Amino acid sequence: MPSLKDIKLTKLGAFVLDLSDQVLYRDADEVAIEPKVMALLLYLYENRDRYVNIEELHQQVWSDRIVSDTAVRSAVKKLRLILDDNDIANARYVKSASKRGYKLVCDIEPVESVHSKSVSASPAPVADTPSEPFPTQVSEPSPSSQHVLSEQPLAARQPHRLAFKVFVLLATLIAVVTGWTKYDAIIKYVLDSQVANVSELEQLTGFNGEKHDLSVSQDGRYVAFSGRTSIDEDRQVYLLDRQNNKVRQLTYHANNAAYVQFVQNDKVLIYSDLNGGKTSVQLLPLTLSEPESGRITLIDGVVAVGDPSRGRHASELLLPMLIDLESEMTLYALDLHTREYLRMLAPSDASEILFDVSLSPDKQKLALIKKIKGQFHILLFDLTTKEETLMYSSKHTLYAVEWKDNTSLMIMAKGTLFEIDSVTGAHVRLIEDSDVLLRGFDTHDGVDIVLLQKEFSRAKRLYIEHLLTPQMEVQQIINTAPQVVAMLYDAQSDKHRWAMNLKDEVTTIGRMAMSTREMEPYYSTDENVELLDVSYQAGGVLFKEGPKLAFYSFKHSQVDYITSSMEISSDAAFSADGRAIYYGVNVAGEWEIQSYNIDTKISSLLIPGYRSIRPAGAGYIVAEPIDAQLFYLSDLAGPARALNHPIDFRYICRWYVRGDHIIWTAFDDRNTYLHKLNWRTGSHHVSEDRLFALYPTIATDTSGDKVLSLSVQLNDTSIATIKIDH
Repeated sequence: MPSLKDIKLTKLGAFVLDLSDQVLYRDADEVAIEPKVMALLLYLYENRDRYVNIEELHQQVWSDRIVSDTAVRSAVKKLRLILDDNDIANARYVKSASKRGYKLVCDIEPVESVHSKSVSASPAPVADTPSEPFPTQVSEPSPSSQHVLSEQPLAARQPHRLAFKVFVLLATLIAVVTGWTKYDAIIKYVLDSQVANVSELEQLTGFNGEKHDLSVSQDGRYVAFSGRTSIDEDRQVYLLDRQNNKVRQLTYHANNAAYVQFVQNDKVLIYSDLNGGKTSVQLLPLTLSEPESGRITLIDGVVAVGDPSRGRHASELLLPMLIDLESEMTLYALDLHTREYLRMLAPSDASEILFDVSLSPDKQKLALIKKIKGQFHILLFDLTTKEETLMYSSKHTLYAVEWKDNTSLMIMAKGTLFEIDSVTGAHVRLIEDSDVLLRGFDTHDGVDIVLLQKEFSRAKRLYIEHLLTPQMEVQQIINTAPQVVAMLYDAQSDKHRWAMNLKDEVTTIGRMAMSTREMEPYYSTDENVELLDVSYQAGGVLFKEGPKLAFYSFKHSQVDYITSSMEISSDAAFSADGRAIYYGVNVAGEWEIQSYNIDTKISSLLIPGYRSIRPAGAGYIVAEPIDAQLFYLSDLAGPARALNHPIDFRYICRWYVRGDHIIWTAFDDRNTYLHKLNWRTGSHHVSEDRLFALYPTIATDTSGDKVLSLSVQLNDTSIATIKIDH
């Protein structure tokens, strides 16, 4: 058996040919092929640059026997059947030309060798004609040799027998391992060679407007999605008919339509709608000519709704939902007839966020995407045993999960769509997304995949500086590259900004010169980062790296972690003197404010019962953990004065205390609201703009006179499709 370095493979269209063992593979499975048909294929491959006439095939492929032209043509026909090349007029593999013969015309990519990094622990495949490690016939020993053996004592013969058995065992093991290794190497190459690229997707719609979520009907004909064509519009629900490629608008009065899902055998469509900070779940009857005229509100007034999924019967919907601010994201089963929803799966961790759910075709298992302490996980929940199993983890975003069949899952992660076997844990890449353009997908049969494809990996963006006045006058517009994902003021220089770049999965924090846009890097990591503040007085940068609160010291050029990945912490701020960092942390279900001494690197309790804090004059502004209401404390032991305004704890929001003013952002997925409150007098003003025109992750200068905000253009999105049958 040849070694790995001797394995010679070539890709023939959708097939892979092992030239060394003369084996044809498709989708990692060996294809049954007669010896003469294989010989024909090999000869056509060796002479792939020209046509081979029938006389030459007689001489070269059938040199050992005399056959008729009909037999040769029959072999060609069998080869075409094997290659699924049935349309002779539009041949994809074997093309015939009158009086010229036959030619192999498929895409051919020879590969000299393939190497496997590891040996599979799975059983070796059983070959049709296994190779024997030793000759099957052994000659009889001569009489003299028999005599010599018979005269040896038993004790003398046993070591020889033992050595022979060990030798046989080792030889067999080497042969099997070599077979496993070679098989794994070939299978890996076969599967890798079939990874599709985003450029191979078939576009069902153009890139006009943004699209946020999609659902495919059970017969695959219709695709429902939410979206809008301009930043000034509200997101509505649309329906694409794949039979004629026409898009029909289903709603005109939704406030902010989001997740969509077909149910009740595709007779109705469910979508969520956000209005005034509260979310509702709506039903559209698709049997009506104007579905919005028959709209029914199923659930109203909840805080948030996640991506729904079909349930265990036609009128059931599985729905991740946050009922109120005191609860946690929980999976519910909603009955469309009674409009009642029952808790199906509660979170097991206070930091757990449920993003997506999919029910297996046999209705026995749930696949879940959860974010726990900054890490994304794919978990399986067995509805019979109530057991939960971890299948996959990633520090990067997982966008969606769907069942391909009862054992395999398809998962969209950042930069790829891949398949994972829920039994063995084996991974197979399906689509390579190197430019990170894919954001969601759905499938009705596990083969026909429908996807959302962004035009750009990140939408075009600007940073806009406003004077913080009732008119929100624009002071300047800062044009940056798309990889600049955050920006803060530099307290020492108006000619610089502190910025955060994200490129090739690496986040870099640095100081950017406004004149050249060049950045002096300070710290880089491949973790998710949330930039919080920079203080020259404290001597460093405050940020979150994954779930951990971190401080980068200018003096020591190193990062100190204030909290661990196991702790649930809120945002953080520097103390007035710059010697400490104040932050909220959840201890045994209760929030408290702790103070981290930058010099000693020791944390201690500052005040219990609050989630976030900022220094304000000689006192403090604090926020309660549940409803985020603000209070003023003249000192840590004194009474709290209610300010009668809540902030927004969601991670893309920011809040600052600048002199006598509290400045903070809130959003409702339609608009961003910029608040300015005088904590001494109670005067309050709020400005609003579209969510992406004024992104909530703002920064303010030290005086509180200017606000720096990100403005993002629409990222036009298409609906695309591809068939993946391996």
